Amino acid sequence: MLKISEVSKKIDLPIATIRYYTDLGLVPSVIRDDEGQRIFDDEAIVWLQGIQFQRELGTPIPEIKEYIELSQKTGPIALQKRHDLLLKQYIRAQEQKSASQIRLDKLNKKIQLENDIISGKKRDSLSAARRFN
Repeated sequence: MLKISEVSKKIDLPIATIRYYTDLGLVPSVIRDDEGQRIFDDEAIVWLQGIQFQRELGTPIPEIKEYIELSQKTGPIALQKRHDLLLKQYIRAQEQKSASQIRLDKLNKKIQLENDIISGKKRDSLSAARRFN
């Protein structure tokens, strides 16, 4: 059983964020001690790591909450709904990957231009705004 500060250090998530998630009811297994302090078991840490991963994917909180609720259910309907949410997240991740590749390609062009200017192959004739962009 860990206190919130220990969990924060363990999974590198700010205390305020952990409080926010627990206050929203996103960590089903969190309990409170006699003084009202949050106490986290291994299961609560797994929930938090899952939330952290979902947020990194850009998943909105209501969708995370729905997925958590569905994760606590069994049966074919819950399974299908979880599967549908995962497919939605996969599509979102693929879109992010494509957007990242576009940014990387643009960055590579900018680096190549700077390399060409440094090596004397090209003149630095761009305006400051065009150089920045």
